[in-house]
Amino acid sequence: MVAVRTAWAPGLLLAARLVVGAIFLLAGIDKVLSPGGFADSVRAFHLLPPALVLPFAFVIPWIELLVAVYLITGYLCRFAAAGTIALLAMFIFALGTALVSGDTNHACGCFGTSGDANRVLALLEGGSTIGWWDVIRDLIMIGMTIPLVLYGAGSVSVDALLARRAGKQVVSGFAPTARSDG
Repeated sequence: MVAVRTAWAPGLLLAARLVVGAIFLLAGIDKVLSPGGFADSVRAFHLLPPALVLPFAFVIPWIELLVAVYLITGYLCRFAAAGTIALLAMFIFALGTALVSGDTNHACGCFGTSGDANRVLALLEGGSTIGWWDVIRDLIMIGMTIPLVLYGAGSVSVDALLARRAGKQVVSGFAPTARSDG
């Protein structure tokens, strides 16, 4: 049995961390700065009881910021990636419910209220109504985050630095795969 590693795996893990982390950072900052606007977006989905909309709108952006910082730095990366997948699954559920019910005449609120001011966020948001792009975008981010749960942050991360200091071996590529040498 031989361990198979790829030279480009650390770069892919780093890219996935930075892209997903940056997206969550940008989205979270705007929601923290404008919790009322995010609460209006949450309310438009009609999924939460009115009493839970404001607490949800205050807590979720801070969780987004936390996982963003953890992903970008590579600290507790598997935990942050799992949290990111949980958030994205929740967002996909809300978007899917809106698409199935036909209640799509509002923005998803995924990136707060300043999507028009920021071209990157406007591209990611996809418009002022909910569409399949919103679901596809979130599925793409889940696809980018799954390797982080499976393989960790990679060699360019706080996790790797802490592991090296503790004298543990740092896996710099994807996890070992069994290969027959026969």
